[in-house]
Amino acid sequence: MGAVEVMENHQPMQVLSGISFSDKAAINLKLKNKAKATWTFHGDAGGGYSWQPEGAIWDGELFTMAVMPGFQNITTFRTNNTGEDLSSSSIDFFAGRRNTGLSRYVSVGLPGVPSLSDKRTLFNRSFLVSTNSLWKLENGELKANIDYSFNRVTADASNITTYFLPDVEQGGRDVSRPYDGNRVITENRSGTEHTHSLSGKFIYELNRRTAFINNTLRANVDWDDVDLVTSGSIPNEQSAKLPDYYVSNNFKMIKRFKGNHLVTLQSVNEWESLPQTLTLTMVPDAADEMYRVTTGNKFRQHISDHAFYTHESAAYAFNIKGVTLSLEGGIKGYFRSMDSQLPDFPEEVPGLTENVVNTNYMTVYADPEFEYWVRRVNISLNLPVSYAHYTFDKAIANHDEVYFSPSLSFDWKPNNRFLGSFSGGLGRSPMNMNLIHPGLIMTNYRTLKAGTEQFYNSSSQNVSASVSYKHTRHGLFANGTVMQSWTHIPYTMSQQLYGDYVVYSYADADNDSRMLMAMGSVGKTLDFMRGSCNVNGSFSRNESQLLSQQQSVNSVSTGWSIGGKINGNPCRWFSFDYSIDYSDSRLTMNGMSESWLSTMENELSLTFIPYRKWQWTVSGEHYRNEITENSFNNVVMLDTKLIYQLNKRIELAASLTNILNKRSYNYITYSQLSSFESRRQLRGRQLLFSITLRK
Repeated sequence: MGAVEVMENHQPMQVLSGISFSDKAAINLKLKNKAKATWTFHGDAGGGYSWQPEGAIWDGELFTMAVMPGFQNITTFRTNNTGEDLSSSSIDFFAGRRNTGLSRYVSVGLPGVPSLSDKRTLFNRSFLVSTNSLWKLENGELKANIDYSFNRVTADASNITTYFLPDVEQGGRDVSRPYDGNRVITENRSGTEHTHSLSGKFIYELNRRTAFINNTLRANVDWDDVDLVTSGSIPNEQSAKLPDYYVSNNFKMIKRFKGNHLVTLQSVNEWESLPQTLTLTMVPDAADEMYRVTTGNKFRQHISDHAFYTHESAAYAFNIKGVTLSLEGGIKGYFRSMDSQLPDFPEEVPGLTENVVNTNYMTVYADPEFEYWVRRVNISLNLPVSYAHYTFDKAIANHDEVYFSPSLSFDWKPNNRFLGSFSGGLGRSPMNMNLIHPGLIMTNYRTLKAGTEQFYNSSSQNVSASVSYKHTRHGLFANGTVMQSWTHIPYTMSQQLYGDYVVYSYADADNDSRMLMAMGSVGKTLDFMRGSCNVNGSFSRNESQLLSQQQSVNSVSTGWSIGGKINGNPCRWFSFDYSIDYSDSRLTMNGMSESWLSTMENELSLTFIPYRKWQWTVSGEHYRNEITENSFNNVVMLDTKLIYQLNKRIELAASLTNILNKRSYNYITYSQLSSFESRRQLRGRQLLFSITLRK
């Protein structure tokens, strides 16, 4: 590599240069001439043995790169069964939220573990291939990215779910099942999940000072099959097939003329299909006559869900002496159909189990924006207004709505070290269209959800402020953010238990919620030992209203955390890296608070270089979880790795992870109306030998 160039306040679109403020930074990598017009590659291959799961392990990667005057390519092949999730390597972080708005109703999945990394908890077999190409054309450039990943994951867990219920008389309950104010469900879950993902993105882009053109075509095909066997309160076997098909095309053109005038045309079209099939087989239990479960009780639910979204817009903007005025207008269309069928279900749960829903809308909008940019100050005012017509195919009454959501932001950068920002807004918005369905939908073997039969709007207000400071010469960095929001929703989520089944629905009752969140960090370089340190903290408080067993519940979840990191390389042969994070959380309902429960995590890594070609690393992790008040579960994990640099192209390594062979982990988490306690298996001790080759 020849040089690295860092560019602050980088405006990636040349057509907006000098017109629109940008707080983005960019890095420009300049290659040496000998690195151009050639293929380079490196590869890793490793094999070894694991004590849990017992058997052989492998980890391999092949990376190739070509940089030529008119063509560039990067291709990667990776595979492992050592606990590394490869699917995250192919995530498109610039894709943005899908406007089709579909989400899975079925939530059958393997249990996850908070705090711990995948290398401790993931029992996997994974494969990934990714290729990225760029062609320089006479007018612009063409990019293509194709990814395919496969994951086979297994998991075993013992869980206890406690539903917090209001302290009211429970008439008609079974006296053989003692009631202490809460409902407790026990589970032992064992399952396998197969996930395939194929995605492609093709981009044509022209980026000039007078014009910008971008057309992005995306296609994603994902399919997820889950098989889960559960024993405990309700023994059963679940099987879910969850494919997802998505296609989108986004065209954008910005034309600059007469120096400071801009015209923007944009067209967005998206289509998605999200079918879901859940098959449930109840396992007979002779000792439990309450559910009258008999051999062969099998339920099959199928959901068909399709949506198409289109957005056509035009915008005009001009700049006069630091003032940019713009007006965007356009039309949005959304067409969705959903039907679900669950022919049979236990009589304990009342309600319809079929849905046929169409939720469509057409929206015409205008979005004027005022932006003042002079010296070190940027002020932006948005005044979007829209008219929407909603149709529901006679399922509920059609609606015509007008929405207005103004927002104001202020950025002040008096020098290159300090940046202060303030923003606020208010508005009115429609409810999530996915909530409109009158019948029940089974999400898993003991949970069902019903939507609403009415159309609602919500209103909200929000304010936020942030500051950041950096003094590069002194190595001092700091930032802080505070956000407060208020939301009013004229409907409230309701929880109702029927035996060991839980049904969530929405009642016609006002729900006022508030959220406060604050976070900040301070960092400093430590030149005397060639290192750095950092201290960070956060606080959050969420308050909302819910209904449980037809009783109103005021739910408040509060949490805070503090952490720190320090690293250094005090001498040639030694370096270290240490971090600590401590957090506390509590759930309060109707003024009655659960105990504060804490978690703490320590990580320490020590690296020794006794000789030029040798490197030895010893690392450890300590987790402390408070399961109940003053009752803690401690887990210590130790790893080590030895590396030998044979020459510039060949590197040999041996690693031993989870040296103490810890095999289980307990934790507890809270939601608004329940707690979840789990005991999970961990990956046991494993030994891996590897070789790295570089060209």
